[in-house]
Amino acid sequence: MERQEARSRLESRLQSAVNDSPDLHSAYLLVHSDSRDLHWNLATGQTEGIEAEPEQPYYAASIGKTFTSTIVAMLADDGQLNFDDPISEYLSESLLDGLHTINGTDYTDEIRIHHLLGHTSGLPHSLPEGGKMFFNTRLEESPEGNTLFDEMLEEPDRIWEPEETIEWAKQNLEPHFPPGEDCYYSEFGYNLLGLLIERVTGHPYHEALAEFLFDPLAMEHSYLPPFSDPAVESELPTAPFYIDETRIDVDDVRSLSAFYAGGQTVNTAEELFRFHRALVEGELVAEETLQEMQQWNKLWQGIDYGYGVVRIRPLPFLKRFHSWGGLGASSAFMVYNPTIDVYLIGTFNQWSYMRKSMMFLFRTLRSISKVERSEQ
Repeated sequence: MERQEARSRLESRLQSAVNDSPDLHSAYLLVHSDSRDLHWNLATGQTEGIEAEPEQPYYAASIGKTFTSTIVAMLADDGQLNFDDPISEYLSESLLDGLHTINGTDYTDEIRIHHLLGHTSGLPHSLPEGGKMFFNTRLEESPEGNTLFDEMLEEPDRIWEPEETIEWAKQNLEPHFPPGEDCYYSEFGYNLLGLLIERVTGHPYHEALAEFLFDPLAMEHSYLPPFSDPAVESELPTAPFYIDETRIDVDDVRSLSAFYAGGQTVNTAEELFRFHRALVEGELVAEETLQEMQQWNKLWQGIDYGYGVVRIRPLPFLKRFHSWGGLGASSAFMVYNPTIDVYLIGTFNQWSYMRKSMMFLFRTLRSISKVERSEQ
């Protein structure tokens, strides 16, 4: 397939996704392949009353977990911690008191850093998808029937400190299994990692993001609201995202701070690509460290989890379509396919579109695989 034909098909498919779904308002897609000499940054739809622009910042959601895990990996490479270290070496007794107790047995001291990174700690989570299910994982409720997300939406102006989210989980939810026995998604586990990063570096998490990633990679429009601002303010407004029909403006809903180190950054597609390529090409962590980050456990159907990175297997028996990177519940994606040699970065800004976004990625991979590689 010729490059221009492939681009035209992708543009048409992206536009059709928005036009054909009343829940979608905008969509963004960056495609990059060195071997095929491709770099397309596309956007369609309406946002803030204007046409969506490829350079527009948007909410990356749980892609932020990949930032968190990468910083932890960089600290491990520097000898400041070890993946096998107990988290009790870094976090306060008061924070850990009552964190992980099942049937009267306290497993808190058994939690290692790698358990938090790989969602194998057994700790609970609270990440909604339009109040429904995120893949096959239900949104956990307190005994009173409330979720943390309910409380966040009831008080949109409240800033949640990470310690407060951990205390809420301890008071309202229960762990699922002893550390290492299974894989279960946990927002709270990543908030603990954010606090661990603060303890090791001596800096707030948002400053660590800038020091380790945003500044070195010139991610000047990336930031962690409401804790920080971008180094350079974008001339374009941050794209809102939607939970079904409810519009969320990330810069105004300060209670999203509860997601903290689990996925609260705003980025552009170009800057997410810059980060992911640096991770893939070994510019951020050692090769053996990256391999350790890619020790996969089955999380959901077609989705495996490593240390802050996911592997997508749309067709389990066709490994050429297997890709890895980060996903966000706002239907944000940041993946690399090593066989086809292509990066796909973008978002649909809609929490109820996650499953459909995976099919879109698969179809895009098939299209790019048909584009001839450039002569070297």
